[in-house]
Amino acid sequence: MKRYSIILFISLIAMGVSSGSAWALFESKKELVNTAKITMAEAIEAAVKTVPGKAVAAEIDTEDDRTVFEVEIIDSAGKTKEVYIDGQTGEARKVESE
Repeated sequence: MKRYSIILFISLIAMGVSSGSAWALFESKKELVNTAKITMAEAIEAAVKTVPGKAVAAEIDTEDDRTVFEVEIIDSAGKTKEVYIDGQTGEARKVESE
């Protein structure tokens, strides 16, 4: 019984630590959104103008100390491209093939 209690206690601590990390990630993304001058929708629109196709994923991150939106697009040839949109200007910074 004592061993079961110790295992349960350690499991609960581990769950608390892992959910704390997820919360910290959410908070850092929230801060990034506050630094961007454009919205996610505007970033996706700019990315699709840069690489015509269908946007299938998007996230906000930093690159070279700047807030960027990373938009994954499947182009008309069926190839996947990742378009990096500057969070301040709305301009494409680069395009990478995956």
